[in-house]
Amino acid sequence: MRILLTRPEADARRSAQRLAALGHDAVIVPLFEIVATGALQPDGAFTRLLATSAHAFDVSHDTNDLKALRLDVVGARTAAAARESGFSRVETVAPDAKSLAMAIARENALPQDFLYLAGRERRPDLEAALGALGHRVTPWLVYAARETDTAAAKLNELWQEQRIDAVLHFSPRSAALYVALAEKAGLTAAALAPLQIAISPRAAQQLAGARLLRTATTPDFAGLLAQV
Repeated sequence: MRILLTRPEADARRSAQRLAALGHDAVIVPLFEIVATGALQPDGAFTRLLATSAHAFDVSHDTNDLKALRLDVVGARTAAAARESGFSRVETVAPDAKSLAMAIARENALPQDFLYLAGRERRPDLEAALGALGHRVTPWLVYAARETDTAAAKLNELWQEQRIDAVLHFSPRSAALYVALAEKAGLTAAALAPLQIAISPRAAQQLAGARLLRTATTPDFAGLLAQV
């Protein structure tokens, strides 16, 4: 199959390699690029760290004074990126934010001060869940996903030529932008003609007009691949 990847460049290239190993052709058109926010580290005496994306370690920021702290993460890729950045105490690696919150809840630990290395665009679920347990969570917004300038023209060409068999959508935001760009170009029917595979029910909601729509079995790349 010829599969469209709209995630940031570095992520898309890793995904393309896995698709190629399965005999698929990947077309990469990033809708977003990951950029550092430049935000200063919040003040506080933190006892533990959280991260839900490898992007927290892909951008430049000074974390030398944090590397001795315990770090709990979502996703094996996030854990690997953290270790590559010098964090040696990566202890809990959960498949999603809900599972991470449940794992921490099972510890029955006294309230702790978490520093959350996060993106500017994020869901508040993890913070809310840990706050309900009495923990204090301070977000440090170290990265942001910025819309690219070149995606619209490249997508318009692909839609007009109808050369895509499937599209993988890795977030509700990227799915919504994909549809918005198609609507702006007057090519919604062409954009939604290929098989659309969403990483979550929330992402799938953004693709309601699709002729063929599937939702990943798990909220990760493996779950998306299972629907190809």
